Amino acid sequence: MSSSRVGLRLAACLLNVSEAGRKYIVENIAKAALLDKNGKKHPQVSVLNIFSDQDYKRSVITIATSVDKLGLAEDLVLHVPGCSVFLFGEADLPEKRSLVQRRKQLGWFTRRDFSALQPDLGAAPSQRCGLTACFRAL
Repeated sequence: MSSSRVGLRLAACLLNVSEAGRKYIVENIAKAALLDKNGKKHPQVSVLNIFSDQDYKRSVITIATSVDKLGLAEDLVLHVPGCSVFLFGEADLPEKRSLVQRRKQLGWFTRRDFSALQPDLGAAPSQRCGLTACFRAL
């Protein structure tokens, strides 16, 4: 008899990648998000969608995982050097700020010097591009 998954709390992760033309880069980042710190696949992590916009040269990778696996962000930082992780929603403890609140607080769309930002995990972004990840408990 298999165990019931009713009541499983999920978290969504949106990986924003400043790349759309080189599909293999985006796919490698998506594959890296599925791995734990030892390079083995997380059994409770799934890539739900990869959307690439050629005109804006960006991609968004949507990942779902168990709330218990929010260590996924730490593993992602290990497998994709230079990425920045900003938590929001239930993952942003104790404040639980929304994505809009986090972006306003960071000055994400008006800021010119991104090196001063302090992400929750990973390196400070050098500009508003590269790879950033936002985690939200559902």
